[in-house]
Amino acid sequence: MTYAWSLAALWLGLALVATLFALWFRVSTALTEIIVGTLAQLILGSLFGSDVLGGNKSWAKFLAGAGAIVLTFLAGAELDPVVFRRNWKEATAVGLIGFRSRRCSGSRTASSIRRNTRSSSPASSPAR
Repeated sequence: MTYAWSLAALWLGLALVATLFALWFRVSTALTEIIVGTLAQLILGSLFGSDVLGGNKSWAKFLAGAGAIVLTFLAGAELDPVVFRRNWKEATAVGLIGFRSRRCSGSRTASSIRRNTRSSSPASSPAR
């Protein structure tokens, strides 16, 4: 139980550091939280082992997923509506290209796997 509280205190300390960096450098809080978390895992993981931040615990994976959703929302909420209205064509084009390219590459990969699976199945091989 002490380990869980220590881990929670470490996470809260990292969140505080990220917030202070965001205020100091005047950048997005969500961005600094991602950067501080990544750097903490790299530094602490190399010094004390890869599981120092408790990333393999089931409750930590749940909190990480929920945190990713919240960070995505916060990053979207920090968009300046005036700038977005002025550059809506560019923003829409980038969003559509990003969505389409990931979808097309995923579809191509899935059809390639399906084709390779069918050609290697025993039912498709010629009978002797």
